This record gives sequence, C-alpha cells and structure tokens, in this order.
Amino acid sequence: MPALSGGLFMADTDQEAQWRVEFQRVGRDAIYRGHNMFDEPRRQFAFRWLRERELEDEQRANSAQWYAKWTFMAAVAAVIVGIIGVLVTWYWH
Repeated sequence: MPALSGGLFMADTDQEAQWRVEFQRVGRDAIYRGHNMFDEPRRQFAFRWLRERELEDEQRANSAQWYAKWTFMAAVAAVIVGIIGVLVTWYWH
C-alpha cells in the first residue's frame, strides 16, 4: 500500500515494504511502544505508518457515523409516514 506524504502518494522502497509487513505483523501497539528502539529512518517510517493507521480509523469512524445518521433519518421518516397513514385511515374512514 502506498504511503501518504503531504497528501501525495509515495511508493515504498523495498526496505519500507519490509518494515510495513513487519509493522502489520506485530501491530500498532507494539510499534507505538517500541518506536525509540528504531534507527532514525525506520522511526520516521513508523511515525508515518502509525499516521496512516490513524487516518484509516478516522475514515472508518466517519463512515460509521454517516451510516448511523442516515439510518436514524430513515427510521424517523418511516415513523412519520406511518403516523400519516394511521391519521389518514382514521379520519377518512
């Protein structure tokens, strides 16, 4: 997966691709706790990789929030239509 850098996609080097696989294998928490044990290029890549995960989480949360809002509005609309249907049936019967 390409990395984000200043809003532009940037291809990983072979070394970064290996780090990406390793980071995905050990997980976000392990990378976050162990970032001081890396040399500087790997540490910078770890920060970039962690930010990518944060952006993915934000996007997933925004999608879930949009879906919940849309579902709520659809439920409210269904209730309103149901009430109108009952009133029409009751008064025009």
